[in-house]
Amino acid sequence: MGPDDSTEDPRWRRAHQDLLAAFFSLVLSRRYHEIRVADVLERSGVSRSTFYEHFRNKDELLAASLADPLRILAGLVRADADAGRVQAILEHFWQNRALARSLFQGTALRIVRRTLVGHVETALDRGQRNHLRIPPRLAAHALADGMLSPLIAWLSGEAKCAAADLALALRLTTAASAHALLTGHPPHPDHGGSA
Repeated sequence: MGPDDSTEDPRWRRAHQDLLAAFFSLVLSRRYHEIRVADVLERSGVSRSTFYEHFRNKDELLAASLADPLRILAGLVRADADAGRVQAILEHFWQNRALARSLFQGTALRIVRRTLVGHVETALDRGQRNHLRIPPRLAAHALADGMLSPLIAWLSGEAKCAAADLALALRLTTAASAHALLTGHPPHPDHGGSA
C-alpha cells in the first residue's frame, strides 16, 4: 500500500481522527508545552507505532489539527477570498479564545506561524509567484505575519471589533500587501519612483 492509499483505509482514517480528537481534548485542559506524545497515546488508545505512521511528533499533530482553519486564512492571498469563511473561522477562534490564546503563544505559536506560512506559500497562485519582488517564501512570511498579528491582538483583548469587521480588514490588507509585493506595478507617488 502506497502513502496515498493509506488515507483510503478506514482504519488509518479512524486512527488519524482518534489522534486529532485526543490531542484536541488535551489542548482544552493543558498548555501545549505540557502535552506529551504519551498523553495523546493514552487518551486516543492508539499505539506508539501507529502514531508515528501519522505524525513525526506532536508539532506535526498541532499543525494537522489547525490545517483547515489556517488554509482558509491563507486563502486571503487570492483575489476570490471569501471573507464569510474567514469570519466563521474568526468566530470559532473567538468562541474558543482561551484555547486559541494558548495556541498563539510560545512554542505553539512558532508551529502555527510556520504552518500558516506554508499554507500561504501554497495559496499564492502561479501568476502571483511569477511576479513577486521577493521569493515566495519571504512573501508568505510577510503575508502570514500580517494576518497573525491582528488576530492575536484581537484574541488577547487588546482591541475589540466584530469578527465580520476583522475578517473584512484581513481580506483587504492581505490583498493590498499581496499586490504591493508584485512587480510591474507603478510605485506609489509618495516614494518618488525609487525602489
